[in-house]
Amino acid sequence: MSFTLRERTRDFDFEELIDYYATVKEPRHAEAKRLLEYWRDCVDNKGDFIVGRDIPARPIANLLRSIVVYEALPGYRDFRVRLAGDNARRRFKGDIKGALLSDLFTGHDLDHHLGAAIDTIRTLRPMTIDSRLKRGQVEELHSEILLLPVSAPDRQSTWLLVGMFFFS
Repeated sequence: MSFTLRERTRDFDFEELIDYYATVKEPRHAEAKRLLEYWRDCVDNKGDFIVGRDIPARPIANLLRSIVVYEALPGYRDFRVRLAGDNARRRFKGDIKGALLSDLFTGHDLDHHLGAAIDTIRTLRPMTIDSRLKRGQVEELHSEILLLPVSAPDRQSTWLLVGMFFFS
């Protein structure tokens, strides 16, 4: 699946940036693998992964910079940011805690993110997405996105933990 973004260049021509998304079976990025292993360990040994108990936590302290936790709004019409690591704050140029997913993304990109979030929560299974941002044949950015269903602190609803890990 791909999405097109237009970016204005210095000479006022438009260059196309296209973000290609592909769901993959398992993560390949070392930090994504570590986060998934920690999530599975919590689920296997404690019965669940709970925001406030299992995150933030010492075993994944150095991964927190790459993590965003979202709360699903009623009817899954949008998601609110509950926790955002340094990489998300840097990417969006400020603190995004409290922001809606629809504040951060638009158009097809928003549709993709909402769809993946809803699928992860409804199936209660992890999802890994390979993301490649390209300008023509040039790859500008390659990342892996890991989506994990987690329990809210009150254990009454399912939230979404998203880890975004960049390849060099």
